[in-house]
Amino acid sequence: MLHQRTTGLTPQQFTTLLTALTAHITWAKPGGRPPALTLAQGLKVTLFYHRHNLTEELLAEIFNTSQPTISRTLNTVEKALEKVFRPLEQSLENSLKIPGSLVIDGTLIPTWNWRSLGKINFSGKHKRAGFNHQVICTLDGKLLAITDPVPGARHDVYAFKHHDLQKYLDESTLADKDYIGLGLATPVRRSKARRMPADVKVVNRFINSRRSVVERVIAQVKTWRVLHTGFRRPLSVYGRVFAVVRGLVFYAAGRTFE
Repeated sequence: MLHQRTTGLTPQQFTTLLTALTAHITWAKPGGRPPALTLAQGLKVTLFYHRHNLTEELLAEIFNTSQPTISRTLNTVEKALEKVFRPLEQSLENSLKIPGSLVIDGTLIPTWNWRSLGKINFSGKHKRAGFNHQVICTLDGKLLAITDPVPGARHDVYAFKHHDLQKYLDESTLADKDYIGLGLATPVRRSKARRMPADVKVVNRFINSRRSVVERVIAQVKTWRVLHTGFRRPLSVYGRVFAVVRGLVFYAAGRTFE
């Protein structure tokens, strides 16, 4: 249990992932200088970083090495893990092709407010910079899909259309008021001009009570703290880091490489 709390994976999952990683990485070059960390340690460093969003300096202290070594390790292992997790990826069409109602919501993955991007990533709703992702799950809380990032300044409606989600989701999909007008099951907006009828309130309460499951799913995804407490590294590597963490989320939940 302690291993799972620190790395996000069970000991068996860690061992399986380490074995898969060896096929995509050359860790110790023949005749070269031995690396400061073993491949197992390198994988553990990467998992610690993603799970807890630790600084490179702290990881260097924990593993008794230098910060540049940690930086190189993260980049090397992440590039390999991106390839390892590719078989776990499913298209939106295949991921969402299941019977029953689904639930969708958007979430902001916070980043530093990098000046190079100006206001592109700044979300007025959340009052911070980041990337918008759409999270889709079943009514019983099974995660089905997390979309690729769009700039945080973009509204959920833009992200919904950008990913062509209207092809896969219909009026049986529950969503909040941000998705009104997209053909989904959403609560009715309150009007200042007239009092909301009792039956409409009942429908609103029903939708809100059922769609709250996606908020719990998002909270589970963000137990990988690099997606919650602020992405500090250059934004040019965010796509790779997100792809790795998305793979870890599904792998930890039980998806296999077969």
